[in-house]
Amino acid sequence: MKFSLIINKSANFYFFIQNLSEWHFSNRKDYNVLWRKELGRFSPQEEDALKQLKEIHLKYPFGKLYLGHQFFIEKSPWAVLEQKLPQEDFINLKNIFSLLEKKFTLLWDKESPFLMQWRKELNDKINNPPFIESTVGLLKAIFNTLPSEREIMVYLLFSSPEHTGGGANIGGKNISLEISRYPIQDINKAIGIIWHETIHLCFQNQNFFPFVLKQLSNDRQKADLINEITIGSLFPRGILGIRLLKNKPPQKLIEGVNSEQTIKILNLVKEYIDNKKSLDERYIRILIEILGI
Repeated sequence: MKFSLIINKSANFYFFIQNLSEWHFSNRKDYNVLWRKELGRFSPQEEDALKQLKEIHLKYPFGKLYLGHQFFIEKSPWAVLEQKLPQEDFINLKNIFSLLEKKFTLLWDKESPFLMQWRKELNDKINNPPFIESTVGLLKAIFNTLPSEREIMVYLLFSSPEHTGGGANIGGKNISLEISRYPIQDINKAIGIIWHETIHLCFQNQNFFPFVLKQLSNDRQKADLINEITIGSLFPRGILGIRLLKNKPPQKLIEGVNSEQTIKILNLVKEYIDNKKSLDERYIRILIEILGI
C-alpha cells in the first residue's frame, strides 16, 4: 500500500465554499469563524452566493451524485460538470465560484505554504514500508480481508490550528485530510487520521460492514455507529494509534460514548488485536451491550 499526498487548488476552492455554505451538518463551523475573521466582511452578493450553493448542493449530496467528486479528481472539473449538471445549475454554480474567487485566492495564498510543508513532513513518514506492512497485517486479521486499493490519494485541505479531520467520500481511491494550520508536532495524529479514513475506504466494506448490517437486521443507523466506533477504536487514538504512533488515548471515542464505555471498548478491541482474531458476532454482541443500544 502507498499514499500519494496531493495539493489541489480546485479541491480546496470547493472545500472552502461548500464549508461556508453549511449545506451539511458535518461542515466545520470553527473553520468558517476563522476564515471570516481573516477575510473580513462578505458582501451581500457573496452571502447570497453561499445560500445559493447550499440549495444546489442539497441536490447533489454524498454518494454517486456528490458534487465534490469533480473538483477533487478531474483535471477539468467544469468541463465534466457542464455535461453532468442541468444547464441552470451549471451556470449558477459557475457564477457562485466566480463571486467567491477573490476571497478564496486571499486564503489560498496564506494556506498553500502550510499545505506544502505538511506534504513534505508527511511524505517522510507515511510511506514507511515496515510500518505499512505491520499495520496492514493487523488490519487484515481484524477485518478478515486485504485492502481493496493499493494506492491511496490523500488530498490535503485547509484547517484551523485547533482542528483537523478527514473524509472518505470522494471516490474509491481518495481520502481527504484537513491539515493546513494544524501543528506539525502533532503529525502522528494526522497519520492516524489517514489510517482511520483508509480503513473506511479499503477495509470495512468487503466483509465487516455487511456483516454488521446483517447482524443488526439492516438497521443502518446502528450499523454506522458500530462501524465508526470500531474504526475509532483503532485509529487515530485507538489501540493501534496508541501502540504504533504513540498517540494519547481518548477520553471518549465519539460524542455520546462516555469514558467508562471507551475503556471497555478499547479493551475489547485490544483482545481481538492481541489474538489476531477477526471481528465476529461475539464482538458485535458485547459492543452492543457496552453501548446499551
